[in-house]
Amino acid sequence: MIHPLQAVVANSDGSIVFCVIKNMIQVFRWEQTKGEFVAAGRWIDEEDNTSAIKTKVTEEQHRQRAENDAKRRKIEEDTSINKSEDNAQTKKAKDAKVPVPGAGAPPVYNYVRNVSLSRDEKLLFACTDSDKALVVFALDFSDPSKNCLTVQKRQPLPKRPNALTTTTDGQKVLVADKFGDVYSVNARDQKVIGTTENGLEPILGHVSLLTDIALTTDSNGKQLLFTADRDEHIRITHFPQTYIIDKWLFGSKQFVSTLCLPQWGSNLLFSAGGDNFVSSWNWESGHLLDSLDISELIEPFLGDAQLAPERFQNETNTLVEYAVTEIVTLSNLPYIAFCVEQTKALFICKIDPTLGTITLAQTIELPCNIVSLTSASASNTFVAALDNRESGTFNFAIFISWDEVQFTIDGEKNICFDRCITEELGGNSIANFEGQVIYPLYHIGSLRKRGELYA
Repeated sequence: MIHPLQAVVANSDGSIVFCVIKNMIQVFRWEQTKGEFVAAGRWIDEEDNTSAIKTKVTEEQHRQRAENDAKRRKIEEDTSINKSEDNAQTKKAKDAKVPVPGAGAPPVYNYVRNVSLSRDEKLLFACTDSDKALVVFALDFSDPSKNCLTVQKRQPLPKRPNALTTTTDGQKVLVADKFGDVYSVNARDQKVIGTTENGLEPILGHVSLLTDIALTTDSNGKQLLFTADRDEHIRITHFPQTYIIDKWLFGSKQFVSTLCLPQWGSNLLFSAGGDNFVSSWNWESGHLLDSLDISELIEPFLGDAQLAPERFQNETNTLVEYAVTEIVTLSNLPYIAFCVEQTKALFICKIDPTLGTITLAQTIELPCNIVSLTSASASNTFVAALDNRESGTFNFAIFISWDEVQFTIDGEKNICFDRCITEELGGNSIANFEGQVIYPLYHIGSLRKRGELYA
């Protein structure tokens, strides 16, 4: 059985769809004249993280030895200990050993965590778990017989990358990690910078895990960087002068998992996460414009997956917890779409671009839970990757398009996509899985903080 898609990204006109399955990126191209999808490229992350771990362990050992040698020399100077005698007793340094998880340790998954396109759609960026790296791909669709993906750079990072965006000129990739730092990486050259001394340095930092990052320009053309974290914060920072904080947006009560900056509302920002509402902001003034309460909207779609853990439950065992996974928008239509983790509902809202008010326009129930959500922004289409384990060879992803009146499911395109995936990946050992061996599909809910741990 083919593994569900863990992430999906489409280009602006919807002709190219990038899919993540485990440690593989598979690219499909929509042939409009033929009315079918065809495979356009594939990349498999074959990096062995053992060497990366060993390198880091060795570097740390060298640092500690240098530090200990400096301390020993100081002691020798202070106590006049014979240096030759001390050296004779010094043990030979051992080679670095890679730590091995013990019995009962949770499984370690090496997979592609995040994918995103450059603003000009000539590059694809991916965050890998195997070596905590940012991989930059050059895209070339000129020859249909060749793989469209070419690795241009593999930049290791100090900590696991979690979210990314690009500068307005597309020269830099800004990568946020789980340690709370943001790094700037040149997207257009092939030079790789080391992660140790004199290597990559963070351009800004939060004290909490970063969940999303976005960038836009103000009315004067200055770039502003938006960062969201687990501690309910949305921070707006000048770029590249990231030591200048423009403002904070306060109003979230739980973690913020997703940020959305629409092209049709230059001063608007939409955010959501562990709260029971979606927020609309005027980020220029810092004012909260509107909040859409989703508690009643989502209630019909909640199940056992949303019940709070037993030790945090109420007496009637009815306490539910849910989180918005992603908010996406379109280039020309004032609509946003969002989904709640481990539910089948896609909520589409109409936005007043002037007032920033949010009005529910449609609720579309899909066949399976939504895992990932993206948009082909210029073609007025939303694409949702689904957890289709119960559907077999169907419902890998659903295409929802605007028909000049409302958004409707494109049944024919869905069938073509399912057929192409099945034919292309049916015999692929990486794409297939057996039994309960499933890679992580739902991780947003784990961002919720617990009172007994954070009191």
